[in-house]
Amino acid sequence: MTETPICLVTALPAEAKPLNGHYGLIRDNSVNHTPLYRNRNMTLVVSGVGKKAAYDATSWLAQMLGAVQAVWVNLGIAGHPSRAIGEAVLASEILDGDDNGTWRATIPFEPPCATDRLTTLSGPDMGYRRPTLCDMEAAGFYAAALQYAPPDRIYCLKVISDNLLQPAVGINAKMVSRLIKDRLSLLDRLLLQLRVRNEH
Repeated sequence: MTETPICLVTALPAEAKPLNGHYGLIRDNSVNHTPLYRNRNMTLVVSGVGKKAAYDATSWLAQMLGAVQAVWVNLGIAGHPSRAIGEAVLASEILDGDDNGTWRATIPFEPPCATDRLTTLSGPDMGYRRPTLCDMEAAGFYAAALQYAPPDRIYCLKVISDNLLQPAVGINAKMVSRLIKDRLSLLDRLLLQLRVRNEH
């Protein structure tokens, strides 16, 4: 039985760094326009910041892989008014803050962490006015991935990096890498659930 391919999309090199170390992902130097890392069964692309960058990188990766029945995961940091720094949250609904697009996520298993709504914005919500997670990529990632995979193979996993008490101005690359690294065991559990579900 072949393993289900896993496609990871992060916005920042600091988000990708702990993933590369944990999963033994090696830089593919045949691709020079975007950072791409691989192992036998996993591919990670670093999209850059923003909804369009995430959309373009996800579409490019899907087209490069061809007709592969992969599981897609957008992993990265997000803000929230009150959730604790370092908490991992799986998006139950993705909202596009620019054009009011909405996608309800399909999570057909008991998630390994909390779930919440996620709003994608074109810039940080420094006032923390929205009662949702906030990022800058998920809506672009989700819209692109839906063209190549069904909803039950597309997930957005976010780690809280800032809140009203500890705002986004304090974020740096070292902090981002530590936040992601501290949640790799949870990502392992999520990927195991996805593999088991998609290989039966």
